[in-house]
This record gives sequence, C-alpha cells and structure tokens, in this order.
Amino acid sequence: MIKENRYTIIDLGSNSFHMLTVTRQGNGFSVYSKSKQKVRLASGLDHNQNLTQQTMNNGWACLQQFRDELNQLAPCRILITATAALRMANNKQTFLDRAEIILQHPVKLISGIEEAKTIYRGVAFTDHIIEQMLVIDIGGASTELIIGKGHDILLATSLNMGCVTWLNNHFADNKLNQHNFDAAVNTARQVIQPQIESYQERGWSVTMGASGTIQAVHEINSRQKLSELLSLELLNQIKEQCILCQDISSLQIDGLKPSRIPVFASGLSILIALFECLDIKVMQRSQGALREGLISILFEDK
Repeated sequence: MIKENRYTIIDLGSNSFHMLTVTRQGNGFSVYSKSKQKVRLASGLDHNQNLTQQTMNNGWACLQQFRDELNQLAPCRILITATAALRMANNKQTFLDRAEIILQHPVKLISGIEEAKTIYRGVAFTDHIIEQMLVIDIGGASTELIIGKGHDILLATSLNMGCVTWLNNHFADNKLNQHNFDAAVNTARQVIQPQIESYQERGWSVTMGASGTIQAVHEINSRQKLSELLSLELLNQIKEQCILCQDISSLQIDGLKPSRIPVFASGLSILIALFECLDIKVMQRSQGALREGLISILFEDK
C-alpha cells in the first residue's frame, strides 16, 4: 500500500549512490530511512570515457537493493537523478536503460547547471540564510559554485573536477606528498580561474559548504578541535596531517571516517584551491545539498 506522506529520492552520484526517504512535517521533513553505497562510477570510466562492465554491474547491483527497499517503503512520490559521471560516460544510455528497468521508474540525467541549482535549493531549504551566499559542493566528478539570495539563484556554474576524478588524475600512485598535493591544487586553480572575476563581481557575505569533503573536514575539526572556524589555515593543517601518513592506504587522521579515506586528499586539494582562488576567509557547513533540493522539488510538485 502506498504511503501518502512518504517521499523518496535516489541520487546516482559520481562517488556514491544514495536513497533517501522522508516524511513531510510542516515546512520541513524528517528522515524515514536512508541507504548509501560507494559505487564510485567516476573511477570506472576508462580511457575512452566508457563505464567498465564491472562498474556498471556494481551500480546495477546497488540499484537492485534500492528497488527491494522501495517495495517495502512504498512512497507516494519518487524522483531519481543521475549526475556528472553519467554525463561524462559515452555509454551512459546502456547504464540508464538497465537502471530504469531495475528501478521501474525513469532516471533523469541532469545537467551541471541543473545540479548546481538543485544543490542551492537544498541549502536554501535547510539553512534559511538571509544574506547573499556562495554555495560550494565538491562531488565525485564535478564541483558546483552557486551565488544566491533567499530562493533566488544569481550565478551558477558546474566545473569538471571532483574528488574521484582528482584522485585518478593526481593521486593515482597512492602517495600523499607535497608534489601530488601541489599538482592537484594547481590544476584545480586552473579550472576555477575563468570563474573568479564574475563571482567576485557578484559578491557574497556568507560561504556555505555542502556534501562530503566539507563534512569530513568538519568531523576532523570537531574531533581534534584544531580551529573555531573552517578556514584555509585549518585546511592546510589537515593537509600536513595527510602528508605525514605518506600514502592513502595508511591515511589515518583522528575524526576521518574510513569510508571517506580514498577520496579525502583529492577533495581537500580542490577545497584548498577554492579557498585560495575565491579568497574565502570562513566557510560554514550546510545541512542541505542535492538530495534536500530534490526533496524540495518533490514537495513543490505535489
């Protein structure tokens, strides 16, 4: 039997697949259940930008588990989206066709700008910031930058860099050394450079960080109590801790969850580049991102 106040979104991300089910409560929601698997689609792109068969099989197996859960959840509305890794994959249709058969529901492949706008919606939906804000979200294969005020989006960009692709490009040898960090940060700076002028001209008074890398930094800082603020100084302190570990397989930092270890250094490099290029002094951690934005869309469409 369909549950009238139960809403489910599924996000086929470049790093992880997520399924989130909520119930509506007043102007917000409460989480009913959530599932997550590290599929890492972006790592499964070969040199021809095709998803390998093993990567697709892993993704489909995850979606079959989600389908089994959906049968029990019986939500009244479902929204399923796919993002950067599937935008990049030349054989995306092969994956998506099978995904839709498994899930028995259409999958919407959203553009980078749609993703950016949805992330902003999620932050606005959960954090209720009054001032003009810059929202940053580092995903597996793309990074979104959005300036907005209230519910109005003023400027949005999706950049082709993410913690999984930067892992493959700059930390493929597994080494956590100054050379790899410098290369990762400098390449990220080159990607960000064309956006700097338009973002600084528009301006913002609050910087909000969404999703995994920012959450990981917050968790490390909460455990170690290194700084009262999420600042560039804090990021560089954590980078030095990474370098002391020498390689990714030995990365153990107090407060860093094991599930975040493989892509943490690459995500941190991108975040450092963003702080430097956009002259960010302090960042706040957002409670919302893409999934919360998708929920707000489901509620609005009701």
